[in-house]
Amino acid sequence: MPSGAIAQQKVIELTYGTPYGPDHIFSKTDQRWMAKIEKETNGRVKFKPFWGGAIIGASANAMDEMVKNVADVGFISPGQAKTGYDVSKALFLFFTGVNPADERRIFFEMLKRFPEIEAEYKGLKVMGWSSGTQYDLLARKPVRKLADMKGMRVKTLGEITSVLKDLGVEGVNSPMTEVYVSMQKGILDGAFVTYNTLDILRLAEVAKYYTMLNLVRPSTGSRVMSLVAWSKLPPDIQKVFQSNVEWFSTESDNDQIKSDMEGKEFGKKNGVEYITLPKEDMAKFYSLILDKAAKEAKNLDAKGLPGTKILTEVQRLRGGR
Repeated sequence: MPSGAIAQQKVIELTYGTPYGPDHIFSKTDQRWMAKIEKETNGRVKFKPFWGGAIIGASANAMDEMVKNVADVGFISPGQAKTGYDVSKALFLFFTGVNPADERRIFFEMLKRFPEIEAEYKGLKVMGWSSGTQYDLLARKPVRKLADMKGMRVKTLGEITSVLKDLGVEGVNSPMTEVYVSMQKGILDGAFVTYNTLDILRLAEVAKYYTMLNLVRPSTGSRVMSLVAWSKLPPDIQKVFQSNVEWFSTESDNDQIKSDMEGKEFGKKNGVEYITLPKEDMAKFYSLILDKAAKEAKNLDAKGLPGTKILTEVQRLRGGR
């Protein structure tokens, strides 16, 4: 075999960094993706995973670390970035009122129409876009109307802290890993969570009232490759990765949906009551968030980004204002 052919077949080892352990739902998706890439490249690509934050953690620095090629491929949360990703951060507000079942369709339409969304991932190549599913309010007392939230102390979502303040709610930025003990001791009255935390974090043991607010977390580029690593890959290998972006995105979302449904069922079996707010209260809550969204859209406009256009289009597609 010619020396060039031998060099072409040389195994490319790529490191993979994630803040999650190998048994986490995200990591299980990652492992199937890595196995698929290795198979489709006929073993020319091999992954060396580093789990549990060994090289890439769940921090605001993760994106910068990935750009610097601390890991070749890794899991990131753009919403935690100290700077940049302005559109990605605003999308949570823009998607207010979107049915979780429609999130993926609407997001990918936005991704196609507004290249500014993907352009934020400077120094990175997105390997998979995934949704964080929907957030609702789990509380130690029943919240059957917005007024019931007044005076509560809850683990918040950063984007809506000011909205909650207007409703008389104290928002607390608490790590999700501390929510169980904080609610058990009465330090927190509630928390914005996803269904699967009822099971995975056993939150169904410390709170029994789950008010459904359907705050959908739109997709972000959660799995990325450093452009440093990407530029070193032969074109045919790049093609394999590129052809798997949709697969990776879909699998990640499906795994999250499955985990959420299992969590919801776990809650039912363990005495959790699922509460729906009156329509007028939901409309008021969404209106407050959309007012904040409009202000954030104007801030993006001032930076030369199509904030108002994206907000308007998302709300049009969801059938909102």
